[in-house]
Amino acid sequence: MPTWVLRSNSPEGEFLRMCGCQWVTSSGYMDCVSAGGKHLGHFPSTKVLDAFRKLSEEERKPTGGKLASLKSDQHVLPEPPKNGLVLKVHTRSMSRDEKGAYRKVALEDFPLWQGGVKTFVEVNHLFGPNTDYMWITQAEWQDLIPANPVKGERHEVGKAVSERLALFHLMPRRLTSEGAGWGKNQLRTAKLALIVEEVSEKRIRFRVEGFAHLGSIFEADKATSPNGPLSFGYEAPLHGIVEYDRTRNVISRCDLIALGDVWGRWGDANGKSLTVERPGRQPILIAFELAGDAPSDRIPPGGNGAYVAEKSGYFVRPK
Repeated sequence: MPTWVLRSNSPEGEFLRMCGCQWVTSSGYMDCVSAGGKHLGHFPSTKVLDAFRKLSEEERKPTGGKLASLKSDQHVLPEPPKNGLVLKVHTRSMSRDEKGAYRKVALEDFPLWQGGVKTFVEVNHLFGPNTDYMWITQAEWQDLIPANPVKGERHEVGKAVSERLALFHLMPRRLTSEGAGWGKNQLRTAKLALIVEEVSEKRIRFRVEGFAHLGSIFEADKATSPNGPLSFGYEAPLHGIVEYDRTRNVISRCDLIALGDVWGRWGDANGKSLTVERPGRQPILIAFELAGDAPSDRIPPGGNGAYVAEKSGYFVRPK
């Protein structure tokens, strides 16, 4: 919940204020409250969830006012593009076992961790899955579908979509920091292609493959911690499946995963190492799937709507 929405003179702002919401800052200060205004804690944790579970059904309900009707021209937060594609994005920190297989992170994976097992469990949300949403316009997703598909053909995805995916959604720092985006000058590679695997009267099935590299180049001798000198970087091969329903003219499946590694200084607002920083190359997995139709699936990219503004470059077509 961005602060500017809370403070806005709109039905959305009035609703948040009625619920007792306060503010969220870039430093992470926040309040967790129930819809009825009951203060539950200052940071999302198992303690907050336990406090919520202890509330009666009546205490969980909103109090103190009537919700105003929200007209189409009163939305403060932007709506998904009409007839567009909304992808749900899941980001999670992982580790590797002695055989190289992926496993869940554990306390011993973080040499800088300040605190014991109890605090590690309480802030487990730092390791995922963090949820975000990617928006693709109707024209953009329709451009992905060839008019006369032939099995084995390869179709390169345009920069507008591939670079948006990389710059705004392949973001390991989103796990711990508000915004945490990449600058355009940090994009080294962003390639994505659809290969036709199956063609029938009812559907077209594509295999997705690609690669993205953002930030620094990995140098093993500099990937140290704490406060290692290596700049932050992330690279990932991308794999997935896309299916197009020819009878309904919709993309019916879009599963994509970035099997990536992160390295370097994670960094807080003052450039100091965070306790989630790890030495060497460490896996951060990012997965994409079609979003549903729940109200939460209409949350804008980045969670606050600023990304979809023209100045952000989210929908600006690269030259």
